[in-house]
Amino acid sequence: MSLLLTPFNEKSAAEKEREMPVAVLRDAVVFPGNELTLTFGRPRSVAAVMAASSKDKKIFLTAQKDPRREKPEFDDIYHQGTIVRLENVLRVDDSVYAIVHGLSRAKLQEVTQKEPFMKGVITPMPEKKSSSPRQLRIYVNLLMEQFKKALSLGKSVDPRVVNSLDASKPAVLVNQIAAVLDTSTANKQRLLEEDNLEKRMKRVAEYLAEEIKVLELDQKINSQAQDRFDKSMREAILRQRRQMIDRELSKMGVKEEDPEIRKLREKIEKAGMPPKVRQKAEAELARLAKMAPMNPESGYLHAYLDWLTSVPWKAKKTAKIDLKKAAKILNEDHYGLEKVKERILEYLAVIKLHQQNGKKKSLKKGNRGTDKDLAPTILCFIGPPGVGKTSVGRSIARAMGRKFVRVSLGGVRDEAEIRGHRRTYVGALPGRIIQGMKEAGTKNPVFMLDEIDKLGADFRGDPSAALLEALDPEQNKEFSDHYLDVPYDLSQVFFITTGNVLDSIPPALRDRLEIIRFPGYTDEEKYHIAKDFLWPKQK
Repeated sequence: MSLLLTPFNEKSAAEKEREMPVAVLRDAVVFPGNELTLTFGRPRSVAAVMAASSKDKKIFLTAQKDPRREKPEFDDIYHQGTIVRLENVLRVDDSVYAIVHGLSRAKLQEVTQKEPFMKGVITPMPEKKSSSPRQLRIYVNLLMEQFKKALSLGKSVDPRVVNSLDASKPAVLVNQIAAVLDTSTANKQRLLEEDNLEKRMKRVAEYLAEEIKVLELDQKINSQAQDRFDKSMREAILRQRRQMIDRELSKMGVKEEDPEIRKLREKIEKAGMPPKVRQKAEAELARLAKMAPMNPESGYLHAYLDWLTSVPWKAKKTAKIDLKKAAKILNEDHYGLEKVKERILEYLAVIKLHQQNGKKKSLKKGNRGTDKDLAPTILCFIGPPGVGKTSVGRSIARAMGRKFVRVSLGGVRDEAEIRGHRRTYVGALPGRIIQGMKEAGTKNPVFMLDEIDKLGADFRGDPSAALLEALDPEQNKEFSDHYLDVPYDLSQVFFITTGNVLDSIPPALRDRLEIIRFPGYTDEEKYHIAKDFLWPKQK
């Protein structure tokens, strides 16, 4: 809809009460002194416009309260509107296009005819003169400044509107600015109905201030979006130029490397990977170095190399096993469970003997001693909830001077939770075993698999079958995680599993476990636990 503003016709305010056609607008308000193009499509509105154009070309325009009403009556429309003159009328099929020029504000007193078009008694509403010219001048200056600021912020206004602004006529100026405000029909109707010129100018200034705030926010958001776009474009261009420079330098025998690639290369060198794993990591790094930065696969490769270098390949805790210290720690942390503690100490004693024998053999051969741990049988703590299975595992880690990692397997039904997802999947990650090893940061932590009896199985695979390779001492030297896609040595990990019942553990997995049963506590043991452990802790 085009909008052209012309000076307000003050003589129109002297017109007397008269009967004329009435056309109702859905979502537009016409102000005196404004010229705009309107489209009329409803039968009654079309008939009213055609009747007015064939007579004196004057018609009363007003807005309806609810734009969804297809056939509004007297109570559905605003009674204050504008008398306009039809400058040009064009009939196209069932619609009418008309250029209208606002003459004066007026009020619809009553409806005298409804069909074929609405007709009513119209009373002009003259402008009330202000008693404070100085106050009007202040508002005029304020409106002009605000309008200029809105234009500078990108407000879309017809240039002819800007050129026609007349600051010498406050009544004309306020109508010109009100017509181009980006506000609701109801707000514009309030401006039209306001008799006091100063109050009308104040309201226009308020609406214009709100619009300026919105424009400023839009400009800020657009500026930030443009800055981000410019930054990414600059980065892409600079990376491309750097690649060209690197190629030219390589031809001259000078090699420059991307800082991120250099950082990953340093991490690969420090990781202490086995030769085959390092060879694969370097091959993937070479692929990443040749890739364009905007290539989506570069992000996947970067994440993969981060995981590959973050998993512990050689770091390990080498604390000696002290059986007296281990017995003391177990007694400090738990009351009772004498048979359980005895079994655990026997188990630690066997590991200690194996370490000593391994050192003697290596010294006889002239080696410096590897301190390689025994590939142990997997402990499995079976007992009712709350008897201290998990806390005993923590105590074992403390007694051995190793890191403790706990992973809960209750409710796990997807094999990928254990072995990880292939790198081809979006958002792929290693399985819980490898994630736990990264969390531990060493090759030989005490790794607790909690609630192993509550593993499930469905169409996504059987997690318990995937655990066989991780827990079998003969196989876990080359554990295969689908994400890493390289063998990982779990033979030095001290695995402990826990469960409430033994029957739900698959037989193939159960054969690999050393079962230690945890009995429930007697009343006397509960008393001592409360007295010697829980009460001091609460205090």
